[in-house]
Order: sequence, then structure tokens, then C-alpha cells
Amino acid sequence: MHQNEQIRLPEFQALPPQLQSEAESSNLIKPHKPLSPLTASRSHKELQKELQLTHKRRGAQEEKTELQKALEKRKWKQRMKARRDQEEAKRNTSPLHQELLKRKQRLENLEREEKEKQEEPEFLQVKERLRRTKALDDAEKEV
Repeated sequence: MHQNEQIRLPEFQALPPQLQSEAESSNLIKPHKPLSPLTASRSHKELQKELQLTHKRRGAQEEKTELQKALEKRKWKQRMKARRDQEEAKRNTSPLHQELLKRKQRLENLEREEKEKQEEPEFLQVKERLRRTKALDDAEKEV
């Protein structure tokens, strides 16, 4: 009859020593770390959360080197300047302004031609001057 009771009530059967220690440790109350009043405060938690968020944001920004940041800033300034110049050019399309631009282009063309002539060999320049003086002399003789 004693054997029948053991079969009917399996929870009261004896456990092996390894399982007993695990079962006993699971039933025991585990101690927790005592809470610090500083870390438990609401303001501390909010500060910690804010620090973590800013750290994550900076992590994405700090992937670039100082040189890359400086180059990006310079490119941005150049784009802004170009945009302002374009807007200014659109505003300054009066007839007077257009005539001034045409004159400026003509003067630049003349200066460019003079530079090209100066780059020519000297004997070609002298030859050209002789042709001009000969043409002027012929014109005076006809008058």
C-alpha cells in the first residue's frame, strides 16, 4: 500500500540531488541591488534618456572628418553665392544693363586680340604696321 501512494502522488517523490538544489534555488528569494535615490529620481532618468538621444544623433554626424565638414560648408557657400548671383542677374536685365554687358564683351574681345597679336613674332607685327602705313600713304596721295 505504501508503494501505491508513491505512485499516486508523484510530486512528493524524492528528487535527485542536482534537481533538488535547482528547485530549492528557484524557491528562494533572490536579493536585488538596492536602488540608489539618485538613479531612481525622475530627473536623473530624463537626463540619462536625453544624453543617450544626443549621443545617437552625434554618432551619425561625427562619421565625417573635419576636412569633409569644411569642404561641405565651402561647397554650400559657393552654391549660395551662385544662386544669389543668378537672382541678381535676373533682376538686372534692363536695356541699359544689357548694353553695358555688350560693351564689356567687346572690350574683352579687343583685349584678347591685342594679347594674341603680342604673342605673334615681332617680324609679323612690323609687316602689319608697314601695310597700314602704306595704305595710309596711298589714301593721302589720292586726296
